[in-house]
Amino acid sequence: MNIDFLRLRDDPHGEFCLYCHAEAVTWMVVDGRKRCSCAACGREAERAVVVDPRVSWWTGADGEYWHESAGVFVRDRRARFLFFQRTAFPYSLTVPAGHVERGEDAECAATRELWEEVGIRAAEGSLRLVADEYLRGDVCRRGSDAHRWHAYLLAVDDYREAAAGGEVAVKEEGEAPVWLTLDQARSRRTTFAVERIIGQCAEKLLADGFPRASE
Repeated sequence: MNIDFLRLRDDPHGEFCLYCHAEAVTWMVVDGRKRCSCAACGREAERAVVVDPRVSWWTGADGEYWHESAGVFVRDRRARFLFFQRTAFPYSLTVPAGHVERGEDAECAATRELWEEVGIRAAEGSLRLVADEYLRGDVCRRGSDAHRWHAYLLAVDDYREAAAGGEVAVKEEGEAPVWLTLDQARSRRTTFAVERIIGQCAEKLLADGFPRASE
């Protein structure tokens, strides 16, 4: 996504229509899916161009709109991983993940998103870094098509010991949590980043004993 249309604005922050670029976006839920409409041009879309001062973002030399994201692959003792169905664009299976806030450490962001999205608390130092990749083609509801993605692994003997109330409950932009092996996940429709990381880092996701993120 190129956001050169914002260069003439004194303040680039806001929510803008994907089509006419007007700052006239309203969010709604249609058939359980989050969408938006534009009061200026009347068109509906699955996403908008959202430029949030709290989020770590930048534009490349070509005008590409980049975000920074962090996510956690939660693995249980049976080598199954926690996924859930996104109810906001892109409407695919994903792992607990979200945008890194400006000035926030990526590991802290991953820990925060894990709690906010599925109610699992990760003990300090328990996340292991799996990948740090710049991914073009990784789209989000905020209008970015390119993300720097930090992927972490959290291995748990019993997820119920880490989850609030003993059960996983998807809290934001998702539903229907499910535990899948990597082979099962490969047969499902997952987000671009999740598919890419599984494809490139399956051995790390299944291995034990590789260095922790802070080492």
